[in-house]
Amino acid sequence: MRDYAFRTHRFRRFGESGDARCRESDLLVSLPDPREWLEGVAPAGHNVKSVRVRLTAMHLAVQTLPFEEPLESTLEFLAPLGVESIDWRCDPDEYLDAETDQAELLETVRAHGMEISMLGVTGYNPLHPVSEQADAADERLRKTIRLADQLGVDTVSAFSGLPGGHPDDRTPNWTATPIPPGDQRERFDYQWEDVAIPYWTDLGAYADDYGIDVAIEIHVNTLVNSPAALRRLRDATHDRIGGYLDPGHLWLQDIDPVASVRYLAEDDALFHVEASDVQTHEANLAVKGRWDMTPLDDAENRPWSFCPIGYGHDEEAWREIVTALDLVGYDGPVSIQQLNTPQPLHSGMEHSTAFLDRVLI
Repeated sequence: MRDYAFRTHRFRRFGESGDARCRESDLLVSLPDPREWLEGVAPAGHNVKSVRVRLTAMHLAVQTLPFEEPLESTLEFLAPLGVESIDWRCDPDEYLDAETDQAELLETVRAHGMEISMLGVTGYNPLHPVSEQADAADERLRKTIRLADQLGVDTVSAFSGLPGGHPDDRTPNWTATPIPPGDQRERFDYQWEDVAIPYWTDLGAYADDYGIDVAIEIHVNTLVNSPAALRRLRDATHDRIGGYLDPGHLWLQDIDPVASVRYLAEDDALFHVEASDVQTHEANLAVKGRWDMTPLDDAENRPWSFCPIGYGHDEEAWREIVTALDLVGYDGPVSIQQLNTPQPLHSGMEHSTAFLDRVLI
């Protein structure tokens, strides 16, 4: 029997097309299947339309993006490793408005002792200067928000996106330093004030209509590449916009993950935690610096490379992160991502889950 925390969001009246809104609230109950209990708390004359279900403790999770086999095969592999939830990456068109397929999906996931903790839309650029690409990314994100609502998942991930440096640009432009030559400050201000803030203000309101949080992955080559940038975006847009923190993407920029946890928590902006690791290759770093275009699969010649958890930073470093998460009250998934590593996916995942399981509180 597990403790579940519920955020009940929407009830639909019998025989009516409109929604009767209820104030969102958190409820705690212990029972084998929370859906049975929820049938008893819906207001008279209502049935449960959608429910947010989340585990109430920090727990081991995995991002499914690297797995190429069918989802059920992935779940069969992950279940014996102690994984309790998945950050699921999918094409929303396959399940949106398809109640039977959604029910089968959720049953499959739960049959393996897991929940879906987040739907992922990272990897797409809703701020792309080419409107066709921006529109496609925006449509996918909005569909995924709707799908999350229908599946009872309360968080969707996304990249902040990256605009061009000028309205006439056709290529995204990552402005990383104010050092001359160039008009970097003018480009940077345009990207934030004219593109990112208007877009994410509107998107935040859209997500709020469905009761969904949008976790922006703090990631290089996007406008939000640091915790400070994330808080700037959140402060300027909507409370539904928050942070998706991954120590690997912080370490490679010399950003402190422990300080970042505390910094985001100050603004109640820590929505999701992912776990990846990086190795630093000092001899290459000494002559190439952090920003080097050697291909990611040529780890031997890079200044840093991605690796399974524990190969780049030891248990002490990860325990400090987990302790910081515990102290700020984070009670969600710590989701392993293993992408662009030289190690085979499945053996690397076995190592990473065993390592992280030892340090989680």
